[in-house]
Amino acid sequence: MKSHFTVSLILLLFYAAPASTAPLGTRTVLDDGATLLVAERPGIPMVVMNIVLKTGAAVDPDGKTGLANLTASLLTRGTKKHSTQALAAELDFLGASLNVDADYETTTISLTTLTKNLEPALELVAEVLLLPTFPPAELERTRKEIEGGLQSHEEDPGWVAQKTFLAKLYPHHPYGKLVEGQPATLATLTQADVKKFHQTYYRPNNAIVALAGEISQEQAVNLLRRHFADWQPADIPSVAWPDARQLSAERITLDKKVSQANVVLGHPGIARSNPDYYAVQLMNYILGGGGFGSRLMDKIREELALVYYVSSSFSVRKHPGPFTVGLQTKNATATQALEESLQVIKRFIEQGPTEAELAAAKAYYINSFPLRLVSNRDVAALLPVLEFYDLGLDYPDRYASLIGQVTLEQVHNAAKTYLHPDQLLQVVVADLKQAGLDHAQPQ
Repeated sequence: MKSHFTVSLILLLFYAAPASTAPLGTRTVLDDGATLLVAERPGIPMVVMNIVLKTGAAVDPDGKTGLANLTASLLTRGTKKHSTQALAAELDFLGASLNVDADYETTTISLTTLTKNLEPALELVAEVLLLPTFPPAELERTRKEIEGGLQSHEEDPGWVAQKTFLAKLYPHHPYGKLVEGQPATLATLTQADVKKFHQTYYRPNNAIVALAGEISQEQAVNLLRRHFADWQPADIPSVAWPDARQLSAERITLDKKVSQANVVLGHPGIARSNPDYYAVQLMNYILGGGGFGSRLMDKIREELALVYYVSSSFSVRKHPGPFTVGLQTKNATATQALEESLQVIKRFIEQGPTEAELAAAKAYYINSFPLRLVSNRDVAALLPVLEFYDLGLDYPDRYASLIGQVTLEQVHNAAKTYLHPDQLLQVVVADLKQAGLDHAQPQ
């Protein structure tokens, strides 16, 4: 359900940067409206390119969920010049990789190539982006692949719990739907739907183009102008985002003959633009995002030995993503583990963090970031994130101070403001008889 862009977003936004005095790269808005970001990193003869389209599954029409993902999946399945097999052979000959992924808010085309093969590799990227044919046979094959993946996921109780949680938390909202769609909606998607989606949203004025590696800004501009000359801008339809609904506490139970219960708790969280973002991240790290040493792990696993795993997270996006607590436990201890988790959250709201906990959280975020900028792939993933969220190319230099200036009071206020134990949606996937929940009303 998560694209390369989203995984990079979740990881990279949380870390501070190494000491530096220069922006991470350069920024240019091209004549066609595309935003070009270039990080020149000589020394290793390779280039990584990410084209991030600011459109994803959120714009799937009603009854046609999965369209953005299907379009992305088909982009490399045939063009006016190459079949699927021929394109794969060309990429293999160049030693290059090309992938396309869709998420809720973005679609990412990723290229990795040796510098000496950049020009022919870019020709293939331009071909895939501008000249896809979406062959009917490939569409049917891809549709079946997606349906098969969804079917196999249904055997995973953790995935079922998360899917159910999001659907209930976000009814009539893009975040409540699967990026991949579902069999009923996938069956309605046609070649005409895919072509229209591509024609509407795959436009340069809807794109962030990021390159990192052995390439200069001047070279990048010239290459894009040469190989993407036919990429034309167009009006991009606006998207109306509904508000996430307010919740009262509710429990949903799903009966599966499993040896471990999977539990997801949560409620709507925050958007990336929230001014309390940094305080919330530090707060969540202390509560359950920091693994061993976090409040939830210390109490529920280490002290009470109730769970195999427990963690909390705030999924931050352009619009408020979910706050979630996830845990795995024996069926027989599912109810106790759930109730103890609620108590940990309530005590944390009352007590707040300690100075030692806050110092450890700050140190983690500040000191971890250099490892996230080691490779060209890391940098090429970070650049569009900075643009997408209007953070600026100097953000890595500012991040340590943004984290460092958060106070104990601000973190405690974040807990009191953004944690709502009386509004937690609870989803339990378990052997309900063993869990003592078989008397629950079906949902």
